[in-house]
Amino acid sequence: MSTRSLSEILRPELARLTAYQVEDRPHRVKLDANESPYPLPAPVQAAVQEALGRVPANRYPDPAGRALKRQLAAMVGVPPEQILLGNGSDELIQMILMAVARPGAAVLVPVPTFSMYAVTGQALGLTCVEVPPGDGFTLDRDAFLRRLAEARPVVTFIASPNNPTGNCYDPDVIRAALAAAPGLVVLDEAYADFSGKTFLPELPAHLHLLILRTLSKVGLAGLRVGYLVADEAVLAELEKVRLPYNLNALSQAAATAVLKHRDLLRQQVRQIVAERERVAAALRTLRGLTVFPSEANFLLVRTARPAREVFRGLLDRGILVRDFDDARYLRDCLRITVGTPEENDALLAALRGILG
Repeated sequence: MSTRSLSEILRPELARLTAYQVEDRPHRVKLDANESPYPLPAPVQAAVQEALGRVPANRYPDPAGRALKRQLAAMVGVPPEQILLGNGSDELIQMILMAVARPGAAVLVPVPTFSMYAVTGQALGLTCVEVPPGDGFTLDRDAFLRRLAEARPVVTFIASPNNPTGNCYDPDVIRAALAAAPGLVVLDEAYADFSGKTFLPELPAHLHLLILRTLSKVGLAGLRVGYLVADEAVLAELEKVRLPYNLNALSQAAATAVLKHRDLLRQQVRQIVAERERVAAALRTLRGLTVFPSEANFLLVRTARPAREVFRGLLDRGILVRDFDDARYLRDCLRITVGTPEENDALLAALRGILG
């Protein structure tokens, strides 16, 4: 019997996908991944070290992550039973899509947005239906509701603030989508700490609303801790596709310790927001740049000259940003993470040199 080729063995959807690429280029200033530029404050680092020293690494972690859930519940104001933990929000996206995947089912995604909604959905055999952006990367209410009615998606993803554009969507349009959606609506609030805006108070009114959060943007990107807030009945079903012990003991212990000092994290968030406004104002004085409004921890800019040229000019000066020039609707766009004041000053000086 002859061995079958990979194309005969693997899912046919994989042939149409491209793996998510994380480029690692030499740099001295890293402003490409929407991480916090600040290390944990010294008292928090000490608390983390103490917590990690108590972890019995020879034992499996708490499968439910109860201590971490209690800290998260206190932070967002919901019962711990309404929280599901994930190995980053990426795993939670995968769990949601695994739970709804069936032949012929569709996922609705406003674009441009975080690519993993579509990539994961397509890998699971779902059809991805896109809603093009309105002016200024807004949600076009009529187009959005029309696509909802036509596609009848099993799940709709809305990121607000949106990545990579940085803007929050009109809450009335989101409410209209909630009212019209025939399936689940996942509101990705990964950057809510920087916008101060959330739909958490509206959860009790919408059984089909799921709110996705992460600790990655506020200083814990290395721990890969995401969490989902939703009705207990929905989470009970998602538990059926969750892998056992999906969040390791070290991440659970460290995140639990950090959240006991969450006021110190909020101070860092305020610093980042202040720097975001300062950097945006400075960028707007540079010739050949369009700076889009942002309520996240990054800024999207469009360059008058080819974005790839500006990207390489920054890289030559040791500054790494994210190039979105190849993405649809984002021609000549760069995404710049807000760094420390010193990193941001280096960015501005480099751009002044490049743009003249």
